Order: sequence, then structure tokens, then C-alpha cells
Amino acid sequence: MKRRIQPHLRVGEGDVEDIVIITGNPDRVPTIAGKMRDSEEVARYRGYVTYRAYTPGGVPVTISGTGIGTPSTHICIEELARLGAKVILRLGSCGGIEESVRTGDVVVPTGCIRDERTSLNYAPMEYPAVASVRWYNALHSAISTILPPDRVHSGICWTSDVYYSSPDNSQLDLWTRARVKCVEMESSLLYVFATTHGIEAASILSVDGNLHGEQKGEQKDESELTGEQHPLLKEAISKSVEATVAAIDELRE
Repeated sequence: MKRRIQPHLRVGEGDVEDIVIITGNPDRVPTIAGKMRDSEEVARYRGYVTYRAYTPGGVPVTISGTGIGTPSTHICIEELARLGAKVILRLGSCGGIEESVRTGDVVVPTGCIRDERTSLNYAPMEYPAVASVRWYNALHSAISTILPPDRVHSGICWTSDVYYSSPDNSQLDLWTRARVKCVEMESSLLYVFATTHGIEAASILSVDGNLHGEQKGEQKDESELTGEQHPLLKEAISKSVEATVAAIDELRE
């Protein structure tokens, strides 16, 4: 009988491995698991989907979908950590800010701007949101062997809890001048949570557009290949999965 069942993920004792991959889109969970071997669904509840799979090197990995934004991510990583997660790697997407960060590129953030309030549950705003050094290095090294140098970026990521921002309150110009690489909605919480809980975390983000150019937005019709449908984004996600699995095997050898 399964024990210690978590109220939202519906995972229990024995369901969560030391290493966890999280991703915003729950539909991406079986796709990521399918890139490994012996994948199986562990739980599915309230929009959260959780799988287990094994890397080529035999490392068991839990893969879970967080949904969009820090509040739902907070629930997911809290429940995973309660059941023993020691490393949480976010495999997600982002929008480019710096001009060189274009659709189909990959960003491995060193740290994040905490423009969200969920992480205040763990530490005041003065507390930095930074990646675990060894996992940042492993992810950046792995993706750099797969994609050409001009498609791989590292630096500061802007984590915001607002997607459709009002022009009157936009901070885009500020963060552009500060040479911020990209914007997304989860990583600062993950970094603060991990550091304050004595676990490790890093993110690898596929770029789905640029806020100063080709932005992800409303499509004219279903034939338009932009945003999630853009072939370069699909390639970047696939290569990011490959890099993440390689990084896990490298650090667990």
C-alpha cells in the first residue's frame, strides 16, 4: 500500500527518485520520459503528471510537470522534495531579451531576477537566486557539445509572475539595458527553494521567441509555425532533453 501520498501530485513513498526533471507543460512529461528507457507513469492528478524513467547509464529519474508560473511550481517541488528529491532540474522554455537570443537557442541561467513573490515564502528578496554550480556546468557543457556556440547562452534570467504585462508597467527596457538574457516564469523560485532546502537545482531553457522581435503570441491560424509549433523550438527542446540526460549520467558516473 502506498504511503505518504502527497495531496496534489498523488505521489507517495518510493515514487520520487533523487534526481527530478520538471517541465512546465505536463504534455511534455511523457515525451521527456520517452527519451530515456523503461518509462512509466507514476501519478496523474489535478493537471500534475509524473513519470519515472532510466537514463542510458541506468540512473532512475522522476519527471514531473509543474504547470505555468511559480505558485503551481511551488506545490510541485515542495511535494517532490518531501519524498526525497535531492536534485531538481528545470527543462523549460523562455523568451529571449538580449538580441542575440533567438528562437531555437538554449539558455542555461546562472541566476535569476526574483520578479515573483512565491519565493518570499523561503527567503527575503535580498537572497540571491542562483543555480547549483556543478549542475549549471554539466548542463552548459552538455548542450554546448550538441548545438553550435551561437545558439547556446548563459547569464541572468528574468523570472516574472506576469505573462501579459501592461505597457505602462513593463520592465523590459530596464532588463534589456542590464543585459538580461531571457524571461520565464519559474526558475527563480526553484533556485531559492533548492538553496534554502539544501538540495541542488539548475535550469536549461529553450527559446520560443524574442521580446524585441519574433514573439510567441496569437497565431493567425493552425498552419502558422510559431511559438510551441516552431521547428527550431522543437529541435531545441529535443536537444535540451538529450543534454540533460547526458549531464545526469556524467555526474552520476
